[in-house]
Amino acid sequence: MEVLIGWLHSLTLVIPGVTLLYLWYKRKGIEIDHIFLFTLGFIFYLILPFTLAETELFSANLGVYPTWKRAFDAITPQTWVWYFISVLLFYGSFIAGSWMSSKRSLPAVKIKNDIDPTALNIFFVIALFFIFVFGYSLRGYFFFAYQKSTQIPVFDSFIAASILLMSVAVCATIRRYYKRKEGQSLWKLLFNPAVISYCIVAVLLISMGGRVIVGSSLIMVAVFFSVYIRRIHPLAAIAIFIALILSSHVVSMWRIGVSMQDTFAIQEYFVLRGWLMAATVFSSENFNVGYSLIDFLGKYSLPILRFPLVLFSNLIGLIPSFLFPAKTSWMVGFTSLGYNVGGLSGGFNAYISLVVNFGILGASLFLFGLSYVLQQLKHYSGPIATAVYVMLSGWLAALFFRNFEQTVIKQMLEFSVLMPLALLVVSRILMKRKEKLLHRQL
Repeated sequence: MEVLIGWLHSLTLVIPGVTLLYLWYKRKGIEIDHIFLFTLGFIFYLILPFTLAETELFSANLGVYPTWKRAFDAITPQTWVWYFISVLLFYGSFIAGSWMSSKRSLPAVKIKNDIDPTALNIFFVIALFFIFVFGYSLRGYFFFAYQKSTQIPVFDSFIAASILLMSVAVCATIRRYYKRKEGQSLWKLLFNPAVISYCIVAVLLISMGGRVIVGSSLIMVAVFFSVYIRRIHPLAAIAIFIALILSSHVVSMWRIGVSMQDTFAIQEYFVLRGWLMAATVFSSENFNVGYSLIDFLGKYSLPILRFPLVLFSNLIGLIPSFLFPAKTSWMVGFTSLGYNVGGLSGGFNAYISLVVNFGILGASLFLFGLSYVLQQLKHYSGPIATAVYVMLSGWLAALFFRNFEQTVIKQMLEFSVLMPLALLVVSRILMKRKEKLLHRQL
């Protein structure tokens, strides 16, 4: 049994690694698309925690490790076999969805000028309005949220308004790209009022604990550049990855109040202990999110097929919190279905959400369909399809694997699909009115 588990564990690392190497060779460079990001999230959140637990490499640097290790040791060999088989099925389904979609892609359709600048400005003003309204209520919490134990008011509404602004920024940037007036320079494309405004808001988001959201928006920039402008060199991709890890490390120190004013202390911290501490922070994300998974595997069997009651109940989250403050009480949780899963700070592992919502086979079908749609969107040409693809892909690397229900309903469905579609509808209405006015003048 241990040999079988070892082989399956190895396959969960070898197959994604070979997939990335094949895509790198085929594309003559690294393309940070939905396959690349799903693969990174798959390894980071579903496989790497167990690899680190077996090596015990960072056990001395994590205060939660003893609790984590006890839960890890309680998992039976039979459960490990089924777990590794199921995650291999998940990954294979995602890859198969993209492959089949690429073989059956419809002819590319290029739609010109399908984002009206007036409509874009309307959404931009709406986003800024709500950010100012909710931001004013939070003015005493910015940069001090981690030192205050009280419940932060309208925090979720501010996060939603910020993501709306991010969606507007993505659409504005991609619209400029399709106009071709700015050439292929990424910085010229990003230099627009929506992106500049979001960068300012991003600082406030980080101060309130929204570093993963801001990190996801940076990943979207990488998706847009590598897929639609030019491929990224492997060294550049590694540099981006290290920069994100170190930035997360710096933010983590800052938010818990670590003083870095002493020049000598800064030098000692980064030169003598920097790599060890960075590795600790890097692994702590795995352990914190992975704890809920090992607790689940040690307690419950893995269902084959289920109806996604928890996910569907989260559709009520589409209603803004300021309109329906008690909406969370209407959502079905895992505990109401008999799943009492423990968790540390840092998120809730997506594997639990996938199997509790869909079962092993159902989750495989869900991932197949998600990848199929993403590949179709990637193939299409036009601002709306491109914007939807860039945003959906950007959420895959982290939030999809650490906060599944909210990410799928809010970040992906509401702000990455419905918002661009609403922008398209408003654009069509305004363009038709402009055409009628032009005909009347003639």
